[in-house]
Amino acid sequence: MKRFIEEELIKWKDDSDRKPLILSGARQVGKSYVIERNFSSNFDQVLSINFEKQPEFKDCFESDLSPGKIIRKIEALSQKRVDIGRTLVFLDEIQICPKAITALRYFYEELPALHLIAAGSLLEFTMESISVPVGRVTYRHLTPLSFEEFLYNSGNEILLEEISRHNFDAPFDKVVAQKAEVLLKEYMAIGGMPQVVDRYIQNQDYLKCQEILSDLLETYTNDFPKYGRRDADLKYIDLVFARAAHLVGKQFKYVHITRDIQSKYIKQGVDLLVKAGVLSLIYKTYGSPLGANYNPHRFKLLFLDIGLMQRACGLNISRWVSDGHDLIHAGVIAEQFVGQEIAAHAHFKKGRLYYWERDKRGSSAELDYLVEMAGRILPVEVKSGTIARLKSLQNFLKAHPDIPEGIKVSLDNSGKKQNIRSIPLYAFGSWLKRQDYTKSIK
Repeated sequence: MKRFIEEELIKWKDDSDRKPLILSGARQVGKSYVIERNFSSNFDQVLSINFEKQPEFKDCFESDLSPGKIIRKIEALSQKRVDIGRTLVFLDEIQICPKAITALRYFYEELPALHLIAAGSLLEFTMESISVPVGRVTYRHLTPLSFEEFLYNSGNEILLEEISRHNFDAPFDKVVAQKAEVLLKEYMAIGGMPQVVDRYIQNQDYLKCQEILSDLLETYTNDFPKYGRRDADLKYIDLVFARAAHLVGKQFKYVHITRDIQSKYIKQGVDLLVKAGVLSLIYKTYGSPLGANYNPHRFKLLFLDIGLMQRACGLNISRWVSDGHDLIHAGVIAEQFVGQEIAAHAHFKKGRLYYWERDKRGSSAELDYLVEMAGRILPVEVKSGTIARLKSLQNFLKAHPDIPEGIKVSLDNSGKKQNIRSIPLYAFGSWLKRQDYTKSIK
């Protein structure tokens, strides 16, 4: 399957001031596939090393971090020559070999012409305990497939082009909107995990997709011992993971997990799942710049994938066949979708997500997301209602006259009335990409 991050990888390949690249992302989002199956076609040869499957290659980095010597050892062990400029060296599961991460800085300083990519699913656990080569490495982050990638890979390229080229001041044609809504329902039912999408594209077997989602959840559970420092950590991780999908869209409180354990221990479980990429945090913020005005203690949860989230909640995919339209309108599912789309369009790195809530006693107001692009803030409210019901968005715009417009994301057609722009759920990712969001990730 094609992944849109490949465009960023090609830019990296052709950059004369190229640095070694680290591709991060949770397990099973397709990092190895993107490099070995898709991006590899841009090179004459790919020398791929998986430190989990081939631990013997760790010895190449043990005694000397000189790039020239490391390459010669790799050549001897792999029986393959590295042709600088024509060979891609891919170090997969690099977190298993911390010295290989440290060595990346020397490849940039001494062998910059080599195309070198590293990937790993649990990188943050290793990088917190070693000297990370700051300024010597390029970072990219991979998420589950976005809705746009789902359209492209499911044979709906023409529909995707129609949505991407659309003038969002005007409504979509009824035929386009109806087709897009049908496909949106399919995507929301199965999610964006590559293995699930691939199976669905092959035979539209919802039950098999549900089975794969269950297996993936079990895979993440089996990974917990890899990032718990103590036996107690595993207990806290299990507790948080068991409840997290049920808490999406709500302001997080530690008592939502359990009242029987101190919050500092629950926090450890949350932090470990965030490091693993299974969860993301949507922080409360007060204004621009978002990153300088957020509250690290007030946040909501976002699950890795909308399909996994629903499976973890026990929602049967068959419900989408009978009442999918109602499910799309469910606030939690729509909020998860929009957050996932924002994260998917931040290929440069794993960026923070933000929301806004008014701190005023007796008067509640909340916006689902605040997105900063090119120095301007766009408030985003995920709704199924009309503009007249968007009280939080209207209140926010009144309180911030420097912000020209607000964004309503729902199944309503596109258009603009006064200072509120309506973007259909199925077009949000395409609209976001047009705003050049990826160039302004902080």
